[in-house]
Amino acid sequence: MGDPCAVLAIFAIFMLRQEAVAQFLEPNCGLTGISTKIMHGQIAEHGTNPWMAYIYKTINRKETELVCGGSLIHKEFVLTAAHCILNDDILAVRLGAYYSESRSPSSRDYAVNKAFRNKLYSRGQHINDIGILRLVPEVQFNAYIRPICIITDPTKVPNVRTFKAAGWGKTENADMSRELRTVELNELEASQCEQMFWVNLTESQICAGHSIRDTCSGDSGGPLVQTVHIDGRMRYAQFGIVSFGSSECRGHGVYTRVSSYIEWILRVVNTYSLHRRSNLQFRRQPNIYRNFRETKSEFI
Repeated sequence: MGDPCAVLAIFAIFMLRQEAVAQFLEPNCGLTGISTKIMHGQIAEHGTNPWMAYIYKTINRKETELVCGGSLIHKEFVLTAAHCILNDDILAVRLGAYYSESRSPSSRDYAVNKAFRNKLYSRGQHINDIGILRLVPEVQFNAYIRPICIITDPTKVPNVRTFKAAGWGKTENADMSRELRTVELNELEASQCEQMFWVNLTESQICAGHSIRDTCSGDSGGPLVQTVHIDGRMRYAQFGIVSFGSSECRGHGVYTRVSSYIEWILRVVNTYSLHRRSNLQFRRQPNIYRNFRETKSEFI
């Protein structure tokens, strides 16, 4: 018979590991097998942001238009900003994307059959700017498509003051970046954004920026992320959502604080997850249009 102390020690380690995994919405989140090379405003290396979602609408069956960025948080759900969801838009999501003007072999397209905006969202006051898209079919994770970590216990969210943002939004040289770009941002005092935008920020908002770089039009809905050390591993967790900023896209911006909406996120996911286990695989040019007519927007 084994040593009781050794058995208890192994059990304690197992329970700690289970608790660490249980802190996340998806257990295998925030991992990337590609070393990151992120500097201010640089082009991202393909595969370093596998949770990035390219949210677009169809003008016709041959033309698409970028609406917003987003982040894959679950095999069925993408997190984005509420202002990215309009009642008359038929949205779709491309995961594993790198280029904005063309599909890459690693990308997969998904239909959005349900969209949720926080019921307290105010377009005029720019508060509670958070939304969720439900995808069909269920996402199959791979090296280029992986979820970002959402820490499900708000009391265990670390105090992070620096972030990385990514998106295909407007650059100084073009209306839209051809490749996914990244930028490093620092959290600023709320008063700095309040003075710039003439608004009063709430605790559910983050003021962040950089002296010469910023997120811009088209980056809305994308994530603010940073690495956290959990269970002996470094993982990327999401701390914010791109909400609004200056038209010059330089200096300061306001972001929705994800930890303020954990209960809302969990309620949407737990209530509307289809819990499907589908083995359906997309072809390179999937026929996702048949699902578009099912798209519905809801306030919750």
